[in-house]
Amino acid sequence: MKRKKMVSIILTSYNEEKNIGRTIKDCKVLKKFFPIEIIVVDAASKDETIQIAKRMKVDRILRFPFKRGKGADFWAGGLLAAGNYIVQIDTDHQFQPQEIPLFVEALDKGADVVIGTRFSGQGKIEKGSISFRNYFGNWIMSLATSIACDRKITDVMAGFKGFKKDAFLALDLKERHFEYEAETVTKACRMGMKLVQIPITYTRRKGGASGIRALRDGFNVLKAIWKVYFSTLPKYSDLHK
Repeated sequence: MKRKKMVSIILTSYNEEKNIGRTIKDCKVLKKFFPIEIIVVDAASKDETIQIAKRMKVDRILRFPFKRGKGADFWAGGLLAAGNYIVQIDTDHQFQPQEIPLFVEALDKGADVVIGTRFSGQGKIEKGSISFRNYFGNWIMSLATSIACDRKITDVMAGFKGFKKDAFLALDLKERHFEYEAETVTKACRMGMKLVQIPITYTRRKGGASGIRALRDGFNVLKAIWKVYFSTLPKYSDLHK
């Protein structure tokens, strides 16, 4: 029997005591499908986030004494990953861990990078889960990414993505904050990786608050796309021989 590949699930957190427990619990259920490890990367939470992660016996906890940015935290967690595949999913439980097998299936079928999309027409969005401002901002950023990638990208900012480990390392992510989401997608396209978009479910946040600031983060995302578009990048096929 062919051995199933190990999946490293990266959970970046900041003051998510109301949500991280459910997220970890739902991730642990996936052990019945394939081997997993859960890595929590915490940005100096001031609540019980880390205590909950410890009680629930995640595989690794990487805790920083100050806020570095979600992108920097995700990259640090990915470098620790022992899995063949890496999946990032937001800790606020608005994305659904039970859909991680869809990402694994796409990676098994040959994708290098898989991005979840709420806006493909097949995605499911709970009423009240996203504001019009955030929806419109995401549309603008996805349009800019589509132009840079020369293909339609419907949800560049979704914090639910999957990677083959080699592809993740080849991306060599530099952006420290939310703009790393767009850096990821734009680099994957520009480097010739096989990028697949799959519809996902998005629900209302049950507690805590989002750290996104629409104007500031939107400007930084557009700047990150611009930087990647005008940079010289190696082809993934040349790196992956």
